[in-house]
Amino acid sequence: MSSNPISSQAFQQAYQALNPRQKEAVDHIFGPLMVIAGPGTGKTQLLSVRIGRILEQTDYGPENILCLTFTNAGVEAMRKRLESFIGKDARKIGIYTFHAFCNQVIQDHPEYFNMVEWQPISELEKYEWMEEIISQLTPDHPLYRGKGDPFVDVGNLISLNRIMKQEGWTRDIVQKEIDDYLEKIKSGEDEEFVYQVKTKNSKKGDLKWDKIREHEERFTRTKAALDVIEQYNKLLEQRKRYDYEDMINWVIDLFQENNGLLEDYWERYQFILVDEYQDTNGAQNEVLRLLTDYDQPNVMVVGDDDQAIYRFQGANIGNMKSFADRFSGSGLKVVVLEENYRSTQDILDAANWLIANNGNRLVTYLQQQYQLSKRLYAHV
Repeated sequence: MSSNPISSQAFQQAYQALNPRQKEAVDHIFGPLMVIAGPGTGKTQLLSVRIGRILEQTDYGPENILCLTFTNAGVEAMRKRLESFIGKDARKIGIYTFHAFCNQVIQDHPEYFNMVEWQPISELEKYEWMEEIISQLTPDHPLYRGKGDPFVDVGNLISLNRIMKQEGWTRDIVQKEIDDYLEKIKSGEDEEFVYQVKTKNSKKGDLKWDKIREHEERFTRTKAALDVIEQYNKLLEQRKRYDYEDMINWVIDLFQENNGLLEDYWERYQFILVDEYQDTNGAQNEVLRLLTDYDQPNVMVVGDDDQAIYRFQGANIGNMKSFADRFSGSGLKVVVLEENYRSTQDILDAANWLIANNGNRLVTYLQQQYQLSKRLYAHV
């Protein structure tokens, strides 16, 4: 018998109002669970009622539940709804954005972070400090602008730095992706760089060397951008400042290096729920992976498969599929909330097809999503 009966009328009414599929998700207390839910399917209500159900059906307390979402508004909406179910005990439930959760870890364990004097950097300072580095470039540097605007690339450099931190991409990772991509197009594997018909100066099957050299030049600039970003991050460290995205990566490093502390979080949070899972970036996904890196974790993710499959955002595109692959042998339960949604297998097949046909997705992400091909690569 649970020591945490949830007898409030608000909770009972909310539970009874669920449709059969929603109840199926709410009643699946233990083990991994993926809920595929489109817009307007009452995801906040579903998550709130499931938390109430956990407290009703188990002996765990609110302090053993962690709910991660993406906005402060989402946090407040969740907490307000839970307060109507369980009263002031809702304040004991860990409801955070990913950044707020990592900030809490840092605040709770200052002994691991020598950051007493560290301060977050402002948006204005980001531009000023990046301009400081750019102003010191010599004429032989690929990003040197000569008589043009010397700071035209600053905004894109800041964006690239943010993306790399969000996705957990190191300089070596990006450089390897670039080298692999260039090797691929030089080998003739990509039809875009191979003549498909005979022309005046080329035979069918010849490589388009002019186009290949153009891409090599573009990626020379990209690698140069990585040098500038490395200098920027060293400057942050020297001046004891940090970017917003740094907090998540610091916590990842701590969890990876300190198994004892990570195990404490495994013990504390027996149930983990994540909203808008398809929007998690690489670093956020790594936090979740570490928090559930043991046998049969009680983890629930809620995501919109339409957004996940058709987003075309590089490393983010496989989150739903990766979760399914990871727990497919561990009793994963999948609940689809709308009858007109595709079957689970269709979803996974579609994700597989996209990933298989998007081999240089990191490069595509850098070029297309943030238009760096226009501003970082294509210098006049």
